[in-house]
Amino acid sequence: MKKFIFKVIVKIVIFISLIILLIGGAILFNFNHKEDYPAAIKNKYERLDSLKHTQKLIICGGSSSAYGINSALIQKNFHIPVVNTSLAMSLGSNFQLNLTKDYITKNDIVLYIPEYEFYYRNENGDDFLYTTFFYYPKIVKDFNASQKINLRNKITKLSIDFYIGAIRKLFKAKKTATSLQYNRASYNYMGDNISLVYNNDSKIKPQDKTRYQGLNGMKVSGNFITAIKKMNEFCIQKGARFIIAFPPIEKSQFDTGFLKDINIVKKETNIKFMGLPSDNVYTSDFFYDSSYHLNGKGRVIRTKKLIENLKKEIE
Repeated sequence: MKKFIFKVIVKIVIFISLIILLIGGAILFNFNHKEDYPAAIKNKYERLDSLKHTQKLIICGGSSSAYGINSALIQKNFHIPVVNTSLAMSLGSNFQLNLTKDYITKNDIVLYIPEYEFYYRNENGDDFLYTTFFYYPKIVKDFNASQKINLRNKITKLSIDFYIGAIRKLFKAKKTATSLQYNRASYNYMGDNISLVYNNDSKIKPQDKTRYQGLNGMKVSGNFITAIKKMNEFCIQKGARFIIAFPPIEKSQFDTGFLKDINIVKKETNIKFMGLPSDNVYTSDFFYDSSYHLNGKGRVIRTKKLIENLKKEIE
């Protein structure tokens, strides 16, 4: 009996050790990767760290804010440091807000620009969030309890997926260059994705179905309302300001149904919303490959309007 128990314990120890090696290897190969897109999150944390005790403007949101904002121009206009923490909608609204909290100080301005889908869903993000962990494990400190459980449940499979992907790349007949647009190098030190700054092309066409219709009648998320209320209260306690603005969106993808639901959120939260959704509705020629990704000329117009609205709020 003792021999049997010993053998079982040895097998368990070996199994756990293999899992640890599997996960540790995936982290080792991906940490601080020079090219992969998720690794850009490290740059954003480092920018926040460098400004931790300095008055600043923090921009957070999804990829619409990563591509569509010129942080340097905003910094020049308001004479305070700017950090753009935006990376991807797939990180989820909870993480987008949480990653700023350790760095907020008195007189800071937190400008949150959630894509419209966040009003209805995706608070906890998707597998992109957990994949990003491999590139910069420190982000786990900003996971909520549910996300930490999800990471624990997914981390082994995601590690295996990494090794499978790496092996497939080795056996590819022809290697393709990584797109600069989806490359860590596309981000400047302020946190903006600058890969489309000089690109005025457009790959998208107006659509028959709006993003609102794509939600299939979903109601405003109570979890989202709770999250932004808590964030507003947190900022007030820190002596900072929390402002919500609207993302750029291609004209055919906008729907007046959003306005009704935004008014619900406004009434339930009493949070300051800056500008109007219509300020950020543009025709398709101002977007590159998504109805949220502005091209170079779209970024110019969007940043100019954002500065105008910010001046009304903070000067």
